[in-house]
Amino acid sequence: MDFAIADKYLYVTQRSGGTCYLSRLLMEGNDATYVDEMTVTNTGHCQTLDMYTYNGVNYFYFSSKADPSTNYYWSLQVARLQYAAGATVDYTDLRRFTYLNYANKTGSRFGETYRVDGGGNSTHTFFRVQTAEGTVTWSIYDTVALNQLLDNNQMVQMDSAGAVNAALTSFTQSGSSIIRPNGSFQGADLLGSTEIYTSGGAEGNTPQIAYISNTGVYKSLVSITNVGNHEIEGVQTKNGNVYFTIVTDPVNKKDTQKVYYVPDSVFNNSRSCDLFKDF
Repeated sequence: MDFAIADKYLYVTQRSGGTCYLSRLLMEGNDATYVDEMTVTNTGHCQTLDMYTYNGVNYFYFSSKADPSTNYYWSLQVARLQYAAGATVDYTDLRRFTYLNYANKTGSRFGETYRVDGGGNSTHTFFRVQTAEGTVTWSIYDTVALNQLLDNNQMVQMDSAGAVNAALTSFTQSGSSIIRPNGSFQGADLLGSTEIYTSGGAEGNTPQIAYISNTGVYKSLVSITNVGNHEIEGVQTKNGNVYFTIVTDPVNKKDTQKVYYVPDSVFNNSRSCDLFKDF
């Protein structure tokens, strides 16, 4: 699953096979109450969910194109989605980015796509592409330039001239240099154009979030010490805080997942810390 926090609403994804259910919940105090949902079919793992504004309209970057040959239905593309309560759409109905194994500064191929995630904000967009060969490539683009391409194309290939022109930076990690807290990737977000936050940890691990630069330099690691050794899901930067979800009951996930945050200032140095709030 993943989540996105807007002004009034919390959006969350849940997966069944390759189908993703995107729910909208109204936030009131420390509670978030279900309002409605939409369904996207054949879209994959549902780990990409990040809200941004383009031309005055709120969109999500969203997982796209499930790979049914993998156990987790990893997504191979990233789409642009506008929330529509009650709607059911297929990933092929969405405008989307393709050929993500070319998503780097030069638009050159760097392997066979295995798993794709992405997100960002209204000025900058990131993609994280894991290849079958085992490498991980991060890339950062101009959000407006990418979305202008989507306005005019149902599918935007990342090796196209327009996509390459929108690329700002990229870096590739391999082997032990891949930054994965607790050895797993559970979500990522981009603050501005320079700060990447990535979370990791399964049931039994102390949840962790790493901060890396837009050139791949490891900056710090924060361990969340007072939520138990539970799975962490997603990560989102907003208003000076870094939000994340903890799955407190892995057997009965319904109504047991909580969103917490810590101030982004705790990432100035590696440390362990207590959370500040949940809802």
